[in-house]
Amino acid sequence: MISRTRPRTSTGWYQKEAEVQIIRICSRSVFALLLAGQAVSPALASRGDSASALNRYVEARLAESSDQLQAATTIYAEGLKEQPDNALLAGKAFANAIEVGNFDLAVKAVQVLQANGTADPEMPLISYADAFAGRDWNGARGAIAELDVLKNFSFLSAYLESWLDIARGRDARAALVRAQADDTARYYLEEQLILTRLASRRDREAIALLARVVERNEPRMAPLRIIAARHFWALNDPATATEILKMQATAPEQRLLRKIAAGQKKDVAQKVTPAIGLGFLFQRLSGDLAVQQARFLSQVMAQAGARVADQSDYAHLTLGRVYAAAESHGLAISEYERIGPESAYYLVALGSQISSLVSTGAFDQALARLDSAVAANADAPELHILRGQVLQAEGQNRDAAAAFEAAITVAETQNPPDALMANYWLALGGAQEQAGLWPEGLQSLQKANALLPDSPTILNYLGYAQLERRENKEAAVAAIKRAHELRSNSPAITDSLGWAYFITGEHQRAVTYLESALEGQPQDPTINEHLGDAYWTVGRQYEARYAWKSAKLFAEGDDAQRLASKIDLGLRPELVSP
Repeated sequence: MISRTRPRTSTGWYQKEAEVQIIRICSRSVFALLLAGQAVSPALASRGDSASALNRYVEARLAESSDQLQAATTIYAEGLKEQPDNALLAGKAFANAIEVGNFDLAVKAVQVLQANGTADPEMPLISYADAFAGRDWNGARGAIAELDVLKNFSFLSAYLESWLDIARGRDARAALVRAQADDTARYYLEEQLILTRLASRRDREAIALLARVVERNEPRMAPLRIIAARHFWALNDPATATEILKMQATAPEQRLLRKIAAGQKKDVAQKVTPAIGLGFLFQRLSGDLAVQQARFLSQVMAQAGARVADQSDYAHLTLGRVYAAAESHGLAISEYERIGPESAYYLVALGSQISSLVSTGAFDQALARLDSAVAANADAPELHILRGQVLQAEGQNRDAAAAFEAAITVAETQNPPDALMANYWLALGGAQEQAGLWPEGLQSLQKANALLPDSPTILNYLGYAQLERRENKEAAVAAIKRAHELRSNSPAITDSLGWAYFITGEHQRAVTYLESALEGQPQDPTINEHLGDAYWTVGRQYEARYAWKSAKLFAEGDDAQRLASKIDLGLRPELVSP
């Protein structure tokens, strides 16, 4: 069914990272893509028994085509045992091993490819992570040398050397100086300087650098602030830990601050070690590459981070995210489940786990998981919010509204910030509106707007919900206009403004804004239907039918019938979009 009132509730599953440095990647790096459609190379197939290698290759590819990735992993592993120098099998084994998290197989595949001179630029990072985790310092230095030869990720060499020095009890400052000479390396310099100082027990120097990070209060730096706060909490310095978290910019920071205030140390306090610092470098790279849509390379970095810092909850969160992005939801859920209730990231991980369950249609399992969590943490409003989101996704809007009301009731006893409560009231208003509980929904949306007056999301929802019902038109249009002033690059808000002009009779102006909205989201069914109605009204009937046909591709039920009638008969008063 076409979604009418947009945008839906804005309490997403997890926070997105801020803008990131573009990591230069040559086309040779995305190894999985190169191999996906590659014909069997005679040179590769000639190594060992070519017929046996080809049979293994074909068998594994058939398993992969049927989404039997673990079965394919077994076949590739067996094939490499039989043909330990076969680069064809090794190449596909590497890609498959990264996708399913079989790090040992990935290491073996890299060794084969390096011996054949066909390793890709990211592969030495796998060798380095494995050597570092096994305290094989010579192997780690060899991997750095190979990284430099292959170029793409050579900007990391200074950092990898610094962590190697610290792990061996040496001074890392000389290595870090070299990082300043590379533009991409400098992007990560501040956080690496802080982490290396903490791991080297030069805490006072780290505090001076952290002060700037705290005052800037950038969401991107929240994971770093959490690592640092846990470090000082482990050093029995709650004052410094609290100072680092004082801005309470993110939910995980707020959660950690509460645990420190309560004196909880077990599974909360954690000194920075070389493994944690190095792991964070890989985790940061994974997130940045994910933003750049380099999914496979993001997986490589997440796997490397988990190898060196397996006890890090942030490592499991990062790995879970890359699995979820690849739609490997079973693997994602397994990683999220490793993040316990004492972790600052527990609720983020739980929300991500629920998201994966919902993505696979496992609503009952998701609700059962949340019911158990709520029973153990009844005073956590976030859990009630998650429960409401699952119910909404299942179409149970009345029950979702009840869950959001429970969240508000709990939260109001905890003196939360207005911005948080505004989001809770928005969630409630959205569920009530979708459930047909009106004017209760209007009152909740107005409450959200009063708590956070200049939120484009709240203003847009408040205005559009009234406009949809053709009530309070003047106030509704004013709210949407203000939302557009605050966020003019949003296709959803631009669509709302265009539709507002249509409803108030400014049809040509409506066309202008709706065309602009469609440029941003060309497949959005609501925008297409709105634009079709506007086109018809200004006499552009051919274009109107084209827009309605585009909208009908995604419509169901009454929406599909209404669009079909418009395509056949043209726009009539009873067929105007709600």
